[in-house]
Amino acid sequence: MNFKKAFYESSAGLLVTDANFKVIWANRFEEEFYKKTVIGLDVLDCHRPENREKIRDFLTKFQAGEMKEFTKTAVGMLITYSSYTVNGEFAGLVRTRIRLVK
Repeated sequence: MNFKKAFYESSAGLLVTDANFKVIWANRFEEEFYKKTVIGLDVLDCHRPENREKIRDFLTKFQAGEMKEFTKTAVGMLITYSSYTVNGEFAGLVRTRIRLVK
């Protein structure tokens, strides 16, 4: 089974960041959603300037270990954020977007 291909072609959006919240991997859903390649972008740069301080506080809670996961609904989607670790240290986030079908 080629998991990389399966995840890339998934109908759910998948995006992975490093510990500094730079996008290190994203699937086709995310590229089509943003209408551009997102690998290498800073997560803050993907948000409007007026929302960046709120997003920065949100990300800092993950980095500090205060949050491990977060789920919300927005714009017809269920969005989850989950932290991951490498050798016990915070290594980044995985964001998943699932369309809510009526």
